[in-house]
Amino acid sequence: MVGGEAMSSGTAAVRPRVAAAIQILRDRNERVTAARGALIEVLDGTEEHLTADEIVGRVERTVPGVHRATVYRALATLGDLGLITHTHIGGSAAVYHLTVAPEPAAESVGHAHLQCTACHTVIDIPATALDPLRRQVADDLGFRLEPQHAALLGVCTDCQD
Repeated sequence: MVGGEAMSSGTAAVRPRVAAAIQILRDRNERVTAARGALIEVLDGTEEHLTADEIVGRVERTVPGVHRATVYRALATLGDLGLITHTHIGGSAAVYHLTVAPEPAAESVGHAHLQCTACHTVIDIPATALDPLRRQVADDLGFRLEPQHAALLGVCTDCQD
């Protein structure tokens, strides 16, 4: 279990990104609660694009009795702290990702999303793939683009056929 005594005693095996996120919370004098720890573990343990409701369901299985509102507050707080990010996917609720790198010196883990308007498949791409667009928009318009917060829409290869 992350958070609580199991985490502080070091008796549980903790994945590197989870440990890094917990350390960031501690370094910022933020509380390391069971709900926050479970939420971080849920996001680290999947490649799926999870909505808040799906995260709540998985956290409830890990921390029985946790209130839905507690998980929503944890999502908001961890987002404000930059540990997680959310992405708006067309036609559905926002999905969440853990953005913490496994080592403090490493850059945050980031990716952007492409969504097919025909079959609604979501494809992850490295955030760096959009760097030329980000630079052009910044240079031409003075606008800082944050593509990780919304999926770019188009038509996938399968649906083009």
